[in-house]
This record gives sequence, structure tokens and C-alpha cells, in this order.
Amino acid sequence: MIAAATKTKPPARKSPKRKRPPASRRTPKPRRYSALGMHKAKLIAAFARKHLIHVDGELPPNGVAFEPIELDQFQLEEIIYPIFADVDKAGRRRIKKALVGLARDGAKSEIAAVIVLAIAFTEPKFKGQYYVVARDKEQARAVFDKVSTMVLHDPLLRRACDVFKDAIVVKETKAKFQVLPGDEKSVQSKHADVCIIDEYHVHKSDAVLNAMTSGMIGNWDRGALLLVISTAGPERKGPLWELLKKWRTDSTLPGSSVHVYWCGAADQEVDDGHDPKVWRAANPMPWVSDAALLEAYTTLPFPDFERYHLNRFPSTGTNRAYSGKSWHACAERPVIDPDLPAVIGLDASWTRDTTALVFDQVDAEGWHNVLAWVWRKDQVLGYIDHDQVEAMIVELCEDFNVMRVACDPNYFTRSMLRLQNEHGLPVEEFRQNDFKMSAAAMMWFDVLKEGRCRHGGHVDLTEQVLNAGKKDTPHGWRLTRVQVDLKIDAAIALIMAAYLAEAEAMTAREPRVITA
Repeated sequence: MIAAATKTKPPARKSPKRKRPPASRRTPKPRRYSALGMHKAKLIAAFARKHLIHVDGELPPNGVAFEPIELDQFQLEEIIYPIFADVDKAGRRRIKKALVGLARDGAKSEIAAVIVLAIAFTEPKFKGQYYVVARDKEQARAVFDKVSTMVLHDPLLRRACDVFKDAIVVKETKAKFQVLPGDEKSVQSKHADVCIIDEYHVHKSDAVLNAMTSGMIGNWDRGALLLVISTAGPERKGPLWELLKKWRTDSTLPGSSVHVYWCGAADQEVDDGHDPKVWRAANPMPWVSDAALLEAYTTLPFPDFERYHLNRFPSTGTNRAYSGKSWHACAERPVIDPDLPAVIGLDASWTRDTTALVFDQVDAEGWHNVLAWVWRKDQVLGYIDHDQVEAMIVELCEDFNVMRVACDPNYFTRSMLRLQNEHGLPVEEFRQNDFKMSAAAMMWFDVLKEGRCRHGGHVDLTEQVLNAGKKDTPHGWRLTRVQVDLKIDAAIALIMAAYLAEAEAMTAREPRVITA
């Protein structure tokens, strides 16, 4: 007799474990707001549409300048609704503090103007104080000009306000709007009803934020709002980095009065910064095209693209100004022609740093042929012997067709006078202000990217060029040290010489034509 086969239940098949998508890819649950809250939030959008205009960009039909501001869906859902529609039963806004992070060209200044003007007119307060804190006086003037243009363009707002050189006053309520430069002295004793801190990534400390917060303590119950708007900073430390961490945590607490919207790529392990899909996700602005992002990606060093257009803090700290790969690719021996024009750049020091001299000659094909000398402190003298530096400049001017000798006057004024008066050399000042140094640094980046350089692998020059990092200025970026104890004098002398050499070469190729 054959025993009946025992039926056994097959083991349950385990479904493959699905990875939870990163936060930057999850579809957020729709927020629920009361009808009263939505009415208040939509009033902000209606105010912008009815009374405010775009003041940047091209004129129609290609651009939107002087067209009414129609807030985009992401601006409504991620900024306006969370701040203005989240109200209690009495209709008071729950959100007191907000942090908004957007990539470059995210219309941050524009949304700041919309919010501060809309609150001033839709939530009027007698003698209300409304401020935008800009990065410096120049940016403050630019922001104020935008806001004043909006006010003056609308007939109703123009009649309701007095527009002065540095303030806008609402006649009926005596409320005042001002733009302040981002220094602690300027913001002291201000008791803001609304304060918007623009481009917080340039702040070196939290002093301005703390001063404004302290002045707003008595106004929180009156519906005061502190809004910080910024793009990512150059490294994962500093006031913005710490504020983002803290307010993100605070925003998750029950009954929180903090809102954070940081739109940017997640870390490289999650979001590949070289993927166009990641670029698009980090830039919800419909006015930023895929072609513009591609242009930025191919033009900028990746750490800059990562920071400005992915709104992601670079994980490697201070960005190097010039890549080692591009520099080492230009290590051929320089070819010097005694008859072609040349330029000398000099960055001098007495004791603390080195003194560096760079000779640059641009040939007929546009190649920069570079020679360099670096002097260090003499251990016996206790300082750098500038007589040796002067002798080298004289020798180079005798042997080659040196058209310009550019020197920063700090630490070298006496030598400059001697070279001019005793030797008749074409010595000139090259003051290291932000405008000139930013232009020179960015010009040299283009030269390296195009491979138009021969430097021969000079050891000191190579070391100091690769020690150079980037520091933001209102005119672009300029060189700084990636570490405080490193030297970059040769890099500075190089970009000074190259900047003038490139200008001389362009003038030679395109002579001026004088017409009657």
C-alpha cells in the first residue's frame, strides 16, 4: 500500500525589499488648510497679481519685465501657503520664522518684495516696521530700487506711499519699509514686524539674525515674520549651515512656528549632480530652461554648479579655484620670444608671506607662456630682500619686451618708485580690489579651461595655484586660501600678469580705429 503524499504549503515568497525614495524624490502629503487660511494666502497672490510687477528681465514678448507678478505653483505651495494659510481659529498666522532655499535665478529677491509689501498692505499696522536685510550696501540699494519701482509703477500704491531715497512710508499707517545692509550695526534697535534676510550664505556670523530676532520678540504675538532666503553656502559650516540644521529640526516639533523649504539636490550618494534629471528637480522654476542649466554645467567648475544651480552645500569644503587636472595639462615648457610684448605681475610681502613675480607673454596663437620666481624670508635678515626682486625685474625688462610691470603697492611702494625713477621702467599699480581681482581670477579660469597656457610645471607656482580657493564678492569670485596657513602669492601674481597680458594681446589683435 502506497502512503498518500502529504501536501505541504509552499514557503511564502518574500517580495523584494523596496528602497524608500530619498526625501528629495518623495511626493509630499498635501497639506490641509482651513478656508480662512487659504483665503489669507490667496490674498497675498492676488495682491502680487494686481499691484506688483516684474522689474528684471527682458521686455515682452520675449521677457516678463513690467508684467504683473503671477506666482508660480511651487511658490504658492511651498512658500506662500505654508506661511500664510497655516492659521489658528482666530486667523492668526502660526508661522513666525521661515527659511527658504532656492538655486540661483530662483527669484528670491522678488518673492521677498512680494511678501513684505503684501503684509504691509493686507495686514496693516500703525507705524509698522518692514525690513529687507541685504548682503551689503550695494545689494541693499539694488533691492530697494526694485521695491520702489514696484510701488511707483502701481497707481494705487503710488498714491498710498511716500517714496524717499532710502525708505517707503505708507501715509495712512506711518508704516516704513527700508532695506538694510547686512551688518550688525545697521540692524541694531530695529523692532521689525517683518524682516527678510536675503542671501544669508554671505553672512560670517549669526550676529545680524540674532539682533533682528531680539528686536522682534515683542512683535511675535502681533504676527511678526522673520524670513531667511538663501542659496547654499560654500562649505558645510557657518551660520546658514547651522541655521538650516536647527530650523529643520524645529519645524518637525509639534506646534512648531517654523517652516523650512529647501529645494536642492540631496547628497551625491542619492542625487548624481551630473544627471540632468537632478538638475531639473533642484530647479522647479519654469523660467530656468534645461538649456540654461546645461550651459551652466559646461561652463562652471562643478563645485560652483553644485552650489549655485543644485543648491547643495559642497561636501569638500572650500572650493579650489583651479582644478589640478587643468593645471597639470598645461605643464609644457613656455616658449618665450624676446620681441613679443610681455607683462610682469608682482605680489609682494615683507615677512609673513612670500613675494612672487610672474612673467607672462601671450603669443600669436593666444597661448600664455609663464615664468615665475618666488622669494621667501631671509633667515638672517628676518625679511624678504626686495633688492633681489628689483634686480630680477630690471633684468627681465632689459632682456625682453616688457610693456607693463603691475604691482600691488602694499609692501613695494619704495621699490616701485626706484624702478620708475632710476630705471625708467613701465611700473604701474594694480590694486587688489574685488572688481579687478575677480575679473582676473575668472579670466584665468577660462584660459586654463581652454588649455591656453604653458607654465613648465614650476614647483612653487604649481603649489600656490592649487592652494587657491574661491571667495564670493559682489563682482564674482576672487582668490582666497583653501587653508589659512597656505601661500597663494604666486597665484595672485599670475592672474595679475595674465589679466594685463590678455588685454595687451587683444589690443594688438584688434587695434583701435579712429574716425573723424
